[in-house]
Amino acid sequence: MKRCGFLIKGLVAPVLALAFLLTLSFATAQDKTAEPGLEALVPEIEGWNETEERQIFFPDTLYEYINGAAESYLSYDFEELLVADFETDGARASLTLEIYDMGTPANAFGIFSMERYPENEPVPVGGLGYLEDESLNFVSGRYYVKLIGFGLGEEAPELMTNVGKRVAGAVPDKGRLPEPLRLFPKDDLIPRSEKYVKRNFMGYDFLHNGFTASYEIDGREMEGFFIEAASAEEAEEMLGKLLDFFARDKQLPEKIARGYRVKNRYGQYFFVVRAGSILCGVARVPDGLEEAGEKLLGRLAASLAGPSGPKA
Repeated sequence: MKRCGFLIKGLVAPVLALAFLLTLSFATAQDKTAEPGLEALVPEIEGWNETEERQIFFPDTLYEYINGAAESYLSYDFEELLVADFETDGARASLTLEIYDMGTPANAFGIFSMERYPENEPVPVGGLGYLEDESLNFVSGRYYVKLIGFGLGEEAPELMTNVGKRVAGAVPDKGRLPEPLRLFPKDDLIPRSEKYVKRNFMGYDFLHNGFTASYEIDGREMEGFFIEAASAEEAEEMLGKLLDFFARDKQLPEKIARGYRVKNRYGQYFFVVRAGSILCGVARVPDGLEEAGEKLLGRLAASLAGPSGPKA
């Protein structure tokens, strides 16, 4: 019994210390407030009232708001979310404003691109935006913004566009969309198919900062891509790892006039070439269209070598 009493007494101090740290951590998290920049983006909407206290979420609490989707945002280095809820007089309709601070315009475009579909019609709000039913999504500088309405009826497009423009107009640094987006050749490009993948591009942990766009050629789809590296040496290292992976997986790379060609076990072709600090290539090329795939590879490489492209 004495030994048991000694163990219990010995545990008291550590348990109390842990409880104190947890309490302190919780209090610190609760005491966090939104950056002034986020608060300044919330507009007043005539005829609408904010119904609740604004909510703030950070990387360690984002799952509380979008459980199941938080990991996608965190993969783009999400920093902070502000949520403001509005309703009309008489509560006939409601509107939720979500402003995600993604840190950089590239990150904001990245998560935006993952939630956009080519069939989403664009609207002139922010750098890029689209309306779908009673929701509006757009990017402006480092921010990814969502407006979700309920009960708006026929007024939805005009109301949400006007509110979105006010939010975008309040962003002090509009930034620029990532440079590789303008390098995709326009012929055969499927509109609004461009995406940015920050990590684990195409499922490879050694590939990062990948930009893709879909092309339709002869009624079939294939995917062009650019992968940005910090230097030509890093790009060469990534290319080497990629070719080694193919070889180990018994998908032997074939040297062609420009870069490499690989045929996978599903009968699709993959093309890749290094141009300075960038890898460019074509994936998911259907069997029988390898010539078209190689031509698209040439067009992508030519866009990098053009007067407006990055230097090799």
